[in-house]
Amino acid sequence: MLRTLASIVLGGAMWSGAADATTATAHKITSLPGYNDAKPINFDQYAGHIALPSNGQKMFYWLVESESSPSTDPLVLWLNGGPGCSSLGGFFTELGPFVVQSDMSVKRNPYAWNRKANMVFLDSPAGVGFSQPVLNASDYYDDVTAARSREFLERFLALYPQYTNRDFYITGESYAGMYIPFLVHQLVTEPVAGLHLTGFAIGNPYTDQKIDDSSYMDYYYSHGLISIETYEAVQKYCKPEERWLCQDYYPGCSDLCAATYREADWSMDDGDMDLYYIYGDVCRLQSNQTQALKYRGSIRPLTHRGVVGPCADTFTNAYLNLPVVLEAIHVDKGQSYADCSDPVGAMYTSSLTVLDKYPVILNAGLKALIYSGDADSVVNFMGTQRWLATDVGLNLTATEKWSSWFGPDKQLAGYTETYGNVTFKTVKGAGHMVPATRPLHGLYMFECFLYSNRACTAFAYPKDPSEYLSGADLTAPTKDEGGVIEGAVWWWVGIAAAVAVGIAVCVVVFKSKTKKTQYVELTAGSKPTYST
Repeated sequence: MLRTLASIVLGGAMWSGAADATTATAHKITSLPGYNDAKPINFDQYAGHIALPSNGQKMFYWLVESESSPSTDPLVLWLNGGPGCSSLGGFFTELGPFVVQSDMSVKRNPYAWNRKANMVFLDSPAGVGFSQPVLNASDYYDDVTAARSREFLERFLALYPQYTNRDFYITGESYAGMYIPFLVHQLVTEPVAGLHLTGFAIGNPYTDQKIDDSSYMDYYYSHGLISIETYEAVQKYCKPEERWLCQDYYPGCSDLCAATYREADWSMDDGDMDLYYIYGDVCRLQSNQTQALKYRGSIRPLTHRGVVGPCADTFTNAYLNLPVVLEAIHVDKGQSYADCSDPVGAMYTSSLTVLDKYPVILNAGLKALIYSGDADSVVNFMGTQRWLATDVGLNLTATEKWSSWFGPDKQLAGYTETYGNVTFKTVKGAGHMVPATRPLHGLYMFECFLYSNRACTAFAYPKDPSEYLSGADLTAPTKDEGGVIEGAVWWWVGIAAAVAVGIAVCVVVFKSKTKKTQYVELTAGSKPTYST
């Protein structure tokens, strides 16, 4: 497959774009180059440009319909952050249905979020991904980005009227912590006819620069990345009100505090680790650095779970620059792809906070999910909790206190707290990109958010063949977050039987006085395969 695609690249294939198409049929993807998976593509997908009447800019989107019930399942918009990073990064390396391999073949992602939702991935703002053109600096503000996204949604509904009055959710991560509240606020105050906004979900959301950036050193120390001497030096030499300035070496940071922060960065060797996923390795296939969130991120998150590998970004970038691929997804001739746009990132004026938008949003009756991978240091859970639940932020009152939540594999997946219509969840062991680093728990969390905790317990979920058996009985009942025990009667019957068997076994063991191992180690290379 690599040879075939490479010959097309070298041959310089030509095509004509479909940017001005007025029907969805012109945007339908009839064949995906390089697709090589035993499972056929069992959903329709569409991609192309939608021109905005206000200024003519062309917004690129990729719509993948639900695998289950596309005519009734909700519509979900996904936005990556940056600012300046393409949502196709999320599509191919996190939650979309496809994953690019090193030979440019394409496999299925069993943890794709379009299992039970119609997902549309939007490159926003213009100049990012395949959305064009690069605009002036005056266009790169969060309120302008929101207005253009709102305009896109109007045009999208005109092109796909079947989604009129369908439940609609907005989701994203990272700097989408700014994008999404700005957009939701506009949709609440200036509704789009036929767009039934139901809720929003944001992962590791960059929300308030002062609060988020002031939490870095606390996170570093609590996760063993800096020494106690360095942490105590920060407490001694850095005033609380200047720590967010010193984190990015802004004017207003004292020389002594700046020196302390530089020492912390040097001692933790942050240039050779993935700050977005502190437990992950780094991809050594690429040396180029792309400016991303606050110009601090030169390494994209990695994973050892699911089907997304450490170099997924590299393979995705190469794939999305193949002429045959661009033709298939109706990209205008002459365009090229980069996962993040340095020009847009350099011109973008980031907001200091979006907390002022939340009172209107929270009064609109929308359901909201804020989630944090706890292995992300860049937009860490400490800052997020502070702007949610303390007096430096929204100071929301908990209606359901802090408790654990579990995935469909019966493993503890993280912790959760509820504030009215707002649910906060941590995802244990996940990085900045939760769907990439904990795909099963990320998918389960998403579908529970859409359909309720009770409903998602009845869904079937894929099991990762690259992980060891945990010993859990996957048919055993679990306590959902509403406190209801599913199948409680049969559970107690099982317990009674187990106790009886256990007593008999204990008698035998006691009599034989033979010690037996409690756990059996699985040898490397013999990892079991689960059926779905």
